[in-house]
Amino acid sequence: MWVKPQEVLLANALWVTEQANLYFVLQRRKGHGKTKGLSSILVGTLDSVFDTKPPPFRILHQTPTSEVYYLIACSLTFSEIEKDWIWLQKNLSDTLTSFDTEEDVTEFVCCKIQSVIANCVPDNLDDEDTRSFKSVTFKFRRLFNMPPEEKLVNYYSCSFWKSRMPRQGWMYLSVGHLCFYAYILGRETKLAIRWSDVTELEKTSSLLFPDSIRIATREKEYHFSMFLHKGETFTLMEQLVNMAMKQLIDDKGGFSEDKDLLNKLSKNVPKKNSFLIRDLNARAHSEAYRLLFRLPACEKLDGRTEATLWTPYNKRNVWGCMYLSQNYLCFTSRMPPSQVKNLVSVVIPLRDVMLVERAENQASNPSVEKSLLITTNRRVSFLFAQILDRDFVVQKISELLSRIRTLSLPPLIPPDPLIGKNSPPLGNKFGEGDVPQNLSSWKSQPPLMTLFKLPNAAQTRVTQETKEKMWEMHFTDYGRGITMYRTTEVAKLVLQGIPDQLRREVWMTFSGAINEMATNPGVYRSLVEHSLGKPCQANDEIERDLHRSLPEHPAFQSEIGINALRRVLSAYAWRNPQIGYCQAMNIVASVLLIYCSEEEAFWQLATLCENLLPDYYNTRVVGALVDQSVLDDLTSEHLPDLHARLDELGMIRMISLSWFLTIFLSVMPYESAVNIIDCFFYDGAKVIFQVALAVLEANQERLLNCRDDGEAMQLLADYLEGVYNEETKDCVLHNKDGETVTKSVSVQRLIYDAYTHYEALTASTIERLRLKYRLRVVQQLEDGAGRNVVRSIVGDGYFSQDELQDLLTLVREELLGQRRPPVDRFDPTQPPYEAYKIDFDLFRLLFVSLSPWGHGSQAESLAARLFRLMDHNADGLLNFRELAAALGMTCTADLTQRLKLLYTLHLPPLLTAAELESPTSSGDQSWEVRSTSSLRSLVEARDSRPDLKTVPRMSQPHFIMLWKTLYDMFQTQPEDQELFHSIATVGTLLLQLGDVGKKFYMEKEESADSLVDAAAAHLPSKQSTPTEQAADKNGNPGGGPDPHWAITVEQFLATVLTGGPIVEFFSRPTSLSEGISRLRGRRFTRLQSLTDSSFIKV
Repeated sequence: MWVKPQEVLLANALWVTEQANLYFVLQRRKGHGKTKGLSSILVGTLDSVFDTKPPPFRILHQTPTSEVYYLIACSLTFSEIEKDWIWLQKNLSDTLTSFDTEEDVTEFVCCKIQSVIANCVPDNLDDEDTRSFKSVTFKFRRLFNMPPEEKLVNYYSCSFWKSRMPRQGWMYLSVGHLCFYAYILGRETKLAIRWSDVTELEKTSSLLFPDSIRIATREKEYHFSMFLHKGETFTLMEQLVNMAMKQLIDDKGGFSEDKDLLNKLSKNVPKKNSFLIRDLNARAHSEAYRLLFRLPACEKLDGRTEATLWTPYNKRNVWGCMYLSQNYLCFTSRMPPSQVKNLVSVVIPLRDVMLVERAENQASNPSVEKSLLITTNRRVSFLFAQILDRDFVVQKISELLSRIRTLSLPPLIPPDPLIGKNSPPLGNKFGEGDVPQNLSSWKSQPPLMTLFKLPNAAQTRVTQETKEKMWEMHFTDYGRGITMYRTTEVAKLVLQGIPDQLRREVWMTFSGAINEMATNPGVYRSLVEHSLGKPCQANDEIERDLHRSLPEHPAFQSEIGINALRRVLSAYAWRNPQIGYCQAMNIVASVLLIYCSEEEAFWQLATLCENLLPDYYNTRVVGALVDQSVLDDLTSEHLPDLHARLDELGMIRMISLSWFLTIFLSVMPYESAVNIIDCFFYDGAKVIFQVALAVLEANQERLLNCRDDGEAMQLLADYLEGVYNEETKDCVLHNKDGETVTKSVSVQRLIYDAYTHYEALTASTIERLRLKYRLRVVQQLEDGAGRNVVRSIVGDGYFSQDELQDLLTLVREELLGQRRPPVDRFDPTQPPYEAYKIDFDLFRLLFVSLSPWGHGSQAESLAARLFRLMDHNADGLLNFRELAAALGMTCTADLTQRLKLLYTLHLPPLLTAAELESPTSSGDQSWEVRSTSSLRSLVEARDSRPDLKTVPRMSQPHFIMLWKTLYDMFQTQPEDQELFHSIATVGTLLLQLGDVGKKFYMEKEESADSLVDAAAAHLPSKQSTPTEQAADKNGNPGGGPDPHWAITVEQFLATVLTGGPIVEFFSRPTSLSEGISRLRGRRFTRLQSLTDSSFIKV
């Protein structure tokens, strides 16, 4: 590769000259190549430790009398640098002799090289990574043989502790792996860990490993220390391992960069070496931004800047940060803890922005300099000031507004500031009326509480009206709807409980569901139309649970409520098939339907499942299991004595699953639990942990005295059933069975204790603990799924449990490495072994690497036929059971079964006419399917002596191909003359048997042939005779060279059994675990997907 000429003062330091002439020198770096002297070892060590290793080959320009050299070319391989050297000899050497002075020679060479470089530069110079980072990426891929798809994110200098000794080197963090390389005094240290194998990641500091990062996998622990940027490194490692765990949870494809970052209009953004670093940082910032303001999952943060916001309710300018994304402008204040009451945040949908204008500076009021006035379509104005680069912010807002498609939606809030009983339901204002009524026979329901009145509604009316007035006063001062000023004042109102009439509005606003609903008009109705009544597993499960959803409420004792619930759940299962339907969703959706319209309840449920409680409602309820572990950790920290007791009873994880999945709705009266839902939609998931800890603390003394887990469980159940709402304190509590329940505590008091005792618990603390335990939970679930797979097929008898576990681990790693969209691995309706399916490329690799039949030039063809034979449903994939059977029949099956398999793989339709190079082929696909099915039954049967009579005879061309395959299998043992003599002897015997059978066959068929010829005389001339095209009696397509030569499977087995060496080969069991270990050793030197064609050497 030509480089811009650079001066080199010391040409021979650390370099060895390979070739030289009058004007050029070709050199090789010491420490590279076969030389292993002391100087080479020292140079290699210095280059590795200080990461200064240049390309190992270079060309210098020199003149006879000058001591200054010029670097003009460098390369990683000798072949590339040799091409440049030859080019110089052909194009420059003769020309240079005509110059008068050495200065002219040097000037000409430098200009010529620069012109060559200019002609080679591509047109597109706007690349995402810097040149230095590209060089490191190349080095990373060369050291660890990574494929181009494996993107390097960043690299750091550190030490790896091996055998209690630190090895100073470089850690490379890629999307899929953590790799480490060190070269110390001639000894290399290489390490590669898949993120998907990590079970623990933490910062540690001990006497043995001071200030280090510990990484644990299922097999081993690794310690790294001496980081220059430990915090940055650990944060990036957390992010990458979290991505890997989410990939395991969601079964999604690989990581894809956000190329929009390259074209984004930005300013004052520090340049980073790696584009992926920018991408991952942007993702982390966007996720924090979405969580902070409860925005849709697709929202990406575009930028932020410091500014002040004028707050009209207290007439102040509040300092904080302004955020911009594709669809929202948000603001949150920054205040010291002593001024927490002045905290405020605002969310402004850009779809509602009507006017953006620069406000004039006022000499008398410098606090409003560089100000920006934003007015919404509801005539609400927001004044931002002290914006450092106001013009750029205006330009950015204009750019974002130009991309938004204007939606003419009616306002969520009715004109009358007080929502009364006669107000129209909000659900009809979100596009439901866009669909003509005659297209559907169903009607979207308003909040069910407006249709079904509770008996105690009259007793709570006064309290409800008082709360409504307080909220209306708040709306007057702080605004209403999504653009309201959110302060500590609204938090106080939420803690007291939201009035029933306003619950739908406040829930929709604080949860962020209003954003999803406003940007997806008509989607709910369309989903219902597509999903309702469709036969599927989700709808079947929904039907079973409909009448178990809040049966104590009159709405769900009626078809109106049941039908509305059915529509909401079916529509969501159709919208998100990855989640579908999970038990507990019905209880949550029931309560949402009581207070919200049908469409609002749907979007609330979607927001809850996808944003507020992610991974809770998938097949394995991973999110809830992770949060159980988080609660366990918090209990041990805040209530250590109780934690120790609950751990003794073995119930710490038993008590809380339903608490998380239903947000306490299933364990306490829903009239009380909705107050917890109020806080949950306002403050997020941390409320569940705060309330859970408060419940455990309130019962601590009695739980410590419990004798067994049953008593403790009943104590907590009675306590939660007795939680009452102060608004209905005079009412008698009843459980779901109608029995009277003793009151324990008011929900208002419980929430107050939760907030006051555990106010230090923050969302960031929860997220940190979730990451820590997500690793363990996901890996435990993966291990459990693997054990189920192994248990389901170990009875087939081909391999031991340990061998199957090793094979499954290898397959799982390869499927993750391939990054292709996987099947639904956790479908409970399918057998466990259906969770892992491989294609032919991976099967071919495993066959040639693990099977004793996988040697020689015929191995790939043999693998293809075996793959077709074992593919029961002909979908081009083998499930894990089919894979284990395919390998087992060649590795560990008994002699007879292996020989039957070899015989079968050379019968049609597995051995096709094309492979025999015959022009004749059968086009009857149904015949092929039936034949393959019968052949599969033959080879899978262990005791199949009675079945041998039904096996087709083998024709001469197929037998010749079989014997070629047999010879090919033993090419790896050319010195075993006895073996080849045995093969020749057995082959000769079988040929002779075929000739004998041919004579007998011809005599037997002589009379039948005369009848065939007579019938052919009466056929139309355009038809062929049966003897020309019909398959013979063996089931082989006609037209072969000798259609009457054939052998039977009995003859084949009996004859082969006379060859001792052949019998020994097919009787010898092959260790699967040893083959997998060898394969792993090969993979360490080539870490890309093993299915890469360059890896397979047959």
